[in-house]
Amino acid sequence: MPHDSASAPPAAAPLAPPAPFRLVTLGRLALVGPGGEDADLARRRRKVALLAYLALAARPVPRLVLVDTFWPGDDERRARHSLADALSHLRRVLGPGALAARAADVALAPAAPLAVDAHALAAAHAARDWERAVACYAGPFLEGVFVERAPRFDAWAGRERARLRRLFTDACAGACAARATAGDWDGCAALAERWVEADPASPEAGVTLL
Repeated sequence: MPHDSASAPPAAAPLAPPAPFRLVTLGRLALVGPGGEDADLARRRRKVALLAYLALAARPVPRLVLVDTFWPGDDERRARHSLADALSHLRRVLGPGALAARAADVALAPAAPLAVDAHALAAAHAARDWERAVACYAGPFLEGVFVERAPRFDAWAGRERARLRRLFTDACAGACAARATAGDWDGCAALAERWVEADPASPEAGVTLL
């Protein structure tokens, strides 16, 4: 019998391969590549913090903003040199096309081979996939990470920390409700403990734990 190509089911689109690099921002800060955590960058926390800043930016960031955020105490010439050096280092690690840099601004390229846990958390929250969202949250954003004499960076990190914590606590509410409905009281209690730890002032978290 001739094959009716019109009735054949469409071929499934191939899944995109996982990004070879993973930026961990929740609970700690690290860049993990095919060979494991980048030890060289681990000693240069400001450069990884710069990568996190670019990865979470919604639009290209002016170079002047990056200079003021990460090297506010340096004179402009030295600060711009430090920024250029940091961007060059990130390109060597991630690949030459990972950053879209122009004369006035810098952005992480859309095709950069980088997965970011904060993005995974936000995507799971948007999809109301509460279990996946709580699994993405390994702790506060950039926990224990400081950039010396950089108040603008501290303020940005604080805002992102609060935003991502809210996504996590929203997910806790949804996941706890689902676990309770399914009769998984132990699982609900374990997650409620994490919820209370993240937001001790939340009455809903306390009632759920009780």
